[in-house]
Parts: sequence; C-alpha cells; structure tokens
Amino acid sequence: MAKGFGNKQKKSELKRRDYLDFLRKILWAIRENKPDITRKILEDNLDKLDHNFPSILRDWATETLSNLETDKAYKRAIDISNFSKKIHDIPEINPIKNAIYIEIATVGYEVALLVLNHDDFPEKWASIQNNIGEIYRNKIIGDCKENLEQAVNRYKSALAVLKSECSPELCAAIHNNLGVAYIKLRSINLAIKSLEKALEIFSSEMYIKGSVSTLNNLDIAYIDIDKTNIEASIHHNLGAAYIESKNIEAAINSLKIALQIDKYESNEQDWAETQNNLGLAYLYRSQERQKDDLQLAINYFDKALEVLTMEACQKQWAETQNNLGLVYYNLDRFPESIKVFQNAIKIKKISNDYLGCLKIGDNLGKTAFKLKRWTEAIEGYSIAIEALETSRSWIKSESRRQEIIEESIDIYQNIVQACINIGQIDKAFEYSERSRSKRLVDLMASNNFSQSANIPPKVQELLQQYEELQQLIDAERQNHKSENNRSETRAVWQAYNEKIASLEVDKQQIWENLRREDPVLAGEIQVNPLSLSEIQQLIDHPNTAILGFYTTNTDTHIFIVRKDRITLHTCTGEGLETFQNWIVHNWLLPYKEYIEKKSKKWESQIETILHEISQRLQLSEIINQHLKGIEELIIEPHLLLHQIPFAALPTGEYQESLVDKFLIRYTPSCQILDFCHQRPNIDIQSLEYGTVEDATDDLYCARWEGEQIAKMYNIPVEKRLIGSSQATRENYRQLAEQVQILHSCHHAESCLYNPLESQLKLADGTITLGQLMSPGWRLPNLVDVFLSCCETNLGTTPLTDDILTLSTGFLCAGARSVVSSLWSVDDLATSLFSIFYYQQRQQGKNRPESLKQAQIKLRELRKADLAEISNQINEKEKEKELIGNRQQYNRNSVEYSKWEDQYNTHAKINRLIKQKLQISEPEFPFSHPRYWAAFICHGLR
Repeated sequence: MAKGFGNKQKKSELKRRDYLDFLRKILWAIRENKPDITRKILEDNLDKLDHNFPSILRDWATETLSNLETDKAYKRAIDISNFSKKIHDIPEINPIKNAIYIEIATVGYEVALLVLNHDDFPEKWASIQNNIGEIYRNKIIGDCKENLEQAVNRYKSALAVLKSECSPELCAAIHNNLGVAYIKLRSINLAIKSLEKALEIFSSEMYIKGSVSTLNNLDIAYIDIDKTNIEASIHHNLGAAYIESKNIEAAINSLKIALQIDKYESNEQDWAETQNNLGLAYLYRSQERQKDDLQLAINYFDKALEVLTMEACQKQWAETQNNLGLVYYNLDRFPESIKVFQNAIKIKKISNDYLGCLKIGDNLGKTAFKLKRWTEAIEGYSIAIEALETSRSWIKSESRRQEIIEESIDIYQNIVQACINIGQIDKAFEYSERSRSKRLVDLMASNNFSQSANIPPKVQELLQQYEELQQLIDAERQNHKSENNRSETRAVWQAYNEKIASLEVDKQQIWENLRREDPVLAGEIQVNPLSLSEIQQLIDHPNTAILGFYTTNTDTHIFIVRKDRITLHTCTGEGLETFQNWIVHNWLLPYKEYIEKKSKKWESQIETILHEISQRLQLSEIINQHLKGIEELIIEPHLLLHQIPFAALPTGEYQESLVDKFLIRYTPSCQILDFCHQRPNIDIQSLEYGTVEDATDDLYCARWEGEQIAKMYNIPVEKRLIGSSQATRENYRQLAEQVQILHSCHHAESCLYNPLESQLKLADGTITLGQLMSPGWRLPNLVDVFLSCCETNLGTTPLTDDILTLSTGFLCAGARSVVSSLWSVDDLATSLFSIFYYQQRQQGKNRPESLKQAQIKLRELRKADLAEISNQINEKEKEKELIGNRQQYNRNSVEYSKWEDQYNTHAKINRLIKQKLQISEPEFPFSHPRYWAAFICHGLR
C-alpha cells in the first residue's frame, strides 16, 4: 500500500450508520473540491471499505437518488461517480482488498448511471462507461480474458453514444483505451484499427477546436491525459500493437514518434515505458540482425531502468528486468538471465502480480532447465504454478479453467522432470498430482460440499432448463430414429442432425451457467493439493501400493507409492508422441472402426497390443524391482492409459496376467480417491439393493442377470425396474436415491467428442453424464454402483487428464465405488461376470478381490461349465413351473405377460449359451480378454 494509506482497521463492530456517516462526509469533501480533507477522510475510514460497503452504497444511493429533485440528483450522481474514481485510485497490492475496492467503485459508477443516463447525458454516461472499462482492463482478480472482454464492451458502448465532432478528446481517449484492451486480447488488427482511429480524431481539425472545453464541461474525473500525453500515448500503444503483429519496423517508428512528443522532462514514467517497448522491438528484430539489435535492446532497457526504479515503480521495473532477461537468454548469457529473472520474480511476488509471476516464473524455469540447474528451475516453475492455480481459482468459467491448465501443462511436466533429476521423487509425484483431473476434482469437491445443502432457486431453475432440453433432445432422437426406420446413429462417432446439435449447444451453455453457480468455481471453497503423506494415508493396507503413471513429452514415469515410501521407475523414450499417440492409433482408432464398421482388427489384436504395452511400460521389471510383498494395486492411469485393461497386461511370466498377481482397482487421481474416503460410512448390515434391468426390452441376458442377483440378495420387486414399463428416467432416479447398492444392466453409450453427452439408455430417454454431475443428482447414501453396460468408463482425456465417464459421474454424485466397462461388452459374458462378482461379494470378499475372482472364473470357465449353467436354466421342472404360472392367467393380463417374459428370458439365455458352445472352438469360451477384462473398479476397497 502506498505511503499515506496505512492500515487503520477498527476492531469494534461496524454498524450501518458508521458506513453512512463516512459516505456523507466523503461525498461532501469531494463536492466541495477539498482534496486534502478527502484524502484524510479516506485514510481514517479504510476499515469501512469492506465487503459490506458495496451493498450499503448501492441501497443508500439508489434510494437517495430516487427521492431527490432532478438538479440535486444530478449533482449527487456526479459526486458518487467521482467518489468511485477516488476509490479505484487507492493503491492496494492485497488482491482481496483490491477486489473490494474495485467492487465499490463499480457499484458507485453503476448507481450514478441511474441518473446520468445516455439519453440525457451522453458524454457523462460515456465517460463513466470508459471508467468502468478501465476497471475491467486493469482488474487483477478473475479471468483476464473475460475482464478484457467486459472492458471492450464498455468502451464500445461509450463510443456508440458519442459524436467525435462534439467530444473529440473523449473519443480519442476511449479509442486509445479500446486499442490497449485489444492488444491484451491479442486482437491485434482490431487494436491497430482502434488506435489509428484515435490518431485520426486527434489529428483532425475538430479535435483542435473542441478539445479545450470538452473535458472541462464533464464534471467527471475520468482520465488524466492532456493533449500532448494522449498523442504520445496513442503512438506508444500503436508501437505495442505493431510489436504483437511482428511489424517491427512500424513499431520502432511509432515508438520513436512517441519519444519525440513525450519528452523525458514532461513525463518520466511514460518516457521510460516507451524506452522499454523500444527495447522489446529490437529484441524481436534481433532474430534477423542478431547481436547489434540485442545490444540496442539492452541500451533501451537500461535507459528505462534509470527511471523505473525498484523503489518507485515496482511493477514496471520487474517487467523491464524480465525483458532484459530475455535478451541475456538470446545472447547465451544464461547466468545473467537467471539472475535478472530471479530479481524480477521477487518483486512480482511482493506485489501479488500473479500473471507476472506466471510469466517470469516460466521464463526462469525454462532458462534454468536448459542449463540443467534444477534447483533454480524448480524455483521458477513452483512460483509459476502457485500463480497459475491462484489465478485459476478466481475464474468462474469451467471451460476457461480447463484452458488455463492445458495452456500451461508444460510447466507441470518440466517441474516433475526437474524434481526427478534432483532426486526429489516425493515432490515430483506431488506436482504430477496437481496437474491431473482438476475439472473432475472441482466437480467432486462441489458435490461433496453441497450434498446436504438445499439447492438454491437459481440453480433449480437452471437444472429445470437443463432437464427440459434433455427431454427435447431425447424426443428428437426418437423422431429421427422412427423416420429413418433403422437403429439410432451412435452418439460417439457421428454428428447429430442440425436440430439436435442446436439443442446441445443450448444445453452446454446452461451447463456453463450451472457451473458458474458452483461453490468451487465461485471461490466459496478451495481444494488444496495433497501432500505425499496425505496420499499415503489413503493406502488401506501395508501390502497395497499406488501406481501413478505420468507421461511427459519424452518419457513415462511410474511412481510406486507405498504406505511408508515412494520409488520411481522411468520408461525412457515413451513420451506423448511415441507412446500415448501410439495407443491412439493402435487401440482407440481400431476400436472406433470396430464399433462403426464392425472391423475385426481391434478385437483380433487386443492381446498383441496389451503385450506391447506391457513391454513398453517394463511391467516385469516394475514387479520384480518395486512390488515385492505387494498384493493390491491402485492404478492411477494417465491420458490414454485410462482406456487400457491393466488386469489383462502380461507380467512376463508364462500365461500370467497382472490380475493373477494382484488385486486391482483404479482412481482418476489421488484427490478423487480422497473424496471417496471422506464420505461417511454406511451401515453394511442395512444395505438395500436395487436393479435396473433391460430398459429397452431387447437384452434377455440382462433380465436373467437381474433375476439371479435379486435371488441372491432377496431384492423386493419394488426395487427392481424391469423392462420399458418400469425402467424410466424418473424411476431410475428415485431408485438411486433409495438404495445403497445399485445394479444397472441395460444399454449405455460413451460420447467421446462431448463426454457430458455419454448416456444411460432408459425406456423413455436417457440420463447423461452432464445430469449425473449436476447438483440435481445428489446420492449421499449410494455405496456401490455396478454399471453392467457398454462403455461406462470409456473416455478420451485432454492433456489435463480429466477422465469424464459415466463411472466418474456416479463417483461425483456420491458413490463410494463404481464397477464399469472399458468397451462395448458381450451380453452373455457380462451377465455371467456380474453374477460371479456378486457371488464373491456375498461371501464377504472386498470389491477388488471379487472383481479378480469373477474375471478369473469367467476366463477359466470351460464349455462343460457353461453347459451345466444351461442345464440349470433349462431345467424341465423350472420350464414347467413357468408355463404353469403363465397358464393361470388370461392371455391379455399383466400377470400373463410377466410369466411370459420370464419364460422367454430363460429360453433366450439357453439359446445364447448353446450358440456359444457351438461356435466356440477353444475349451474356454471366454478366455479372450475381450470378454473377461472389460470391467474395472473405481473408488474404495
């Protein structure tokens, strides 16, 4: 905080009248034009400029202005506007206080506009819009891009009501400000156009005639630029725009004109800023002319630093030091480069300039990384990451939060590598964790936070709109399906018709609006990264280890985390292009052809690809060197590895897969696993089970599967949703809220190009991932979900490693554990697997143990075993019983239909088994991984 504005917070509780007394005093001093008294009143009342003040100002000013006579209301509005300018000008480096001051200033301007409207007072209205634009352009907190767009909108609104012949200086100033905003937005052509317009107005005859009196008549403090300064400022900003557009000669020309106009004696700081930009211009030109230009750049930066001292101009001094560091880097004077970057970043940290910390920290990290000076690289990158994550926390747009991480993913990769190179494996693992699944972490954090809270009315309204759009989409799909008289086109791979596409765009916008109301995105709660010791507490048993995979540009690192230590195994050369991209072309794309064109390539090469993945990941070495004494693995995949069935990876031993050696469960990230651990325990003695079976009346195996599970756990008929008459969206939702164990066996489908559109297919429509992850789906009592459906954990991941699938959707909604599938599964194999799984669970085995035994049992199931299952299903006594039960009722009755369905189910299952026995050549019909390895377990043990 600048000298004269000390921290004079009052400890006693403030009352409304205290705020109003201060407000009346300060407005009087401003109206009477008493600057010394105004300053003293502000100094003595900084404690009142708190989070309560904006609402008090808005309420008081709105009421006061509406009750005053026109002339008095006008004067009071002018006073309030000038008060806002005073507040905005208070120097404050604390970002929280700065944000409050900005909010107060904005509220003041907005209230003043109630009187100073654009019809009656166009120039005053425009000058206030310009001031609000300046607030957004220089705002620290929030999304920089969003703030700049707000600023642009304000400037354009101001210009729309002004006539340049009547208000030339104001028009020129606003065009100049608009040009600067466009430069920061990287809209360089628009910036140049706006700045040239400012120059045109400035140079015109009407400017010379009109500028003397225009601003004097405004009564509003808006911008302290005289005629000379604004001309120099325009040339300066044009130079900056030309630098961004790589038109270096034009940039140099504009900046030199600015220096000719704006002499050192008249405005030292602006002169120095122009010197700094000239240095940048020559730095960029140096790519063509090399050392001479670099020396010129140093000369200009040195001149700038004669004025921009660290004591007087911290921000500008740090920026110039950063530029100087770039010159030294280009001259291969790396030690000097590191030193000036370090000096600059200290000042950026002191001034809480997070974007500056991100930029300079990255520069320091890259330079030190190049020199293999790992300690300094970690220093730079760690500061950049803190700045990145802090600035991300201010942003309410979910998509923008994702972009920020994706744009900076190299920073995380490099700090992980630097930590590894210096032997800090624990820190390397912690930073790898911080980079992954942040969107999913945000979603789970907000759902955990709000499980017991009432849904706010605004959120309820948005949820209703979201649901209504989903119903329209479902109806349109059904119409499309009926009209074409063929199977519905898969959402994963093919574009929807125009109407559906339009509805989905609308739905995506509502999703963004929903997320803006989220407590995490709104900044109400913060998700702190986990330390290694906190992660180790998630390991339930001493014989359990976390395998955390992390692929960088060059290598794949595998962190092996035990309860008491961490080790590392690096697969050198298995980077993003060489390994992850290889998985795309050899696993994902063939699977796409398998689904779209019924190509056999993916299925035929599964075992070959899994064998190569095992070799590339050096699985045999990892087992021998790092996993002695380990019985359970918690797999934390990275990027495309989320699609791989680790259970089926060969270990190197004869015909042995990873599932033969270990229990296996998955987690998208350790933070997600931590959220699962945080959920309250549920009494296992009073668990209620529910099933959703064959929602579209075309999966006989699913009905048989549900019937067998219902017998095991005595599931009452009211907790079973069977067929299209019962398995509706609303019934599904109600059942999910009532039971603790939910088994879903019906159709589902992943949508790789828009994960939020992945869907559970029910009788009257779909439940999408977007719905599952919304506040409308809160299932705090849900313990286990078994998604006995296709593709329920199939998803592609961006560089941010966010795996958004129906499985992770249920984790977000409240489940502790979810069993899900990695591909389109075989009906019969899936039904058998599910039954085997629940048989193991009934015996008291934990989830990964039950999954393992079910996989092995299905894999090793012989033809004779399958024939025995067929005999049990087709038992003559059972067949007679079903026929007898059916014949007791009228053919048109509901009861008759029920027994008819059961008879048909048994007959169909038996036919499928006999068919499998006939066409299956091997002794073990389900020995191929395509049958037994599709399902994985997420969450708790």
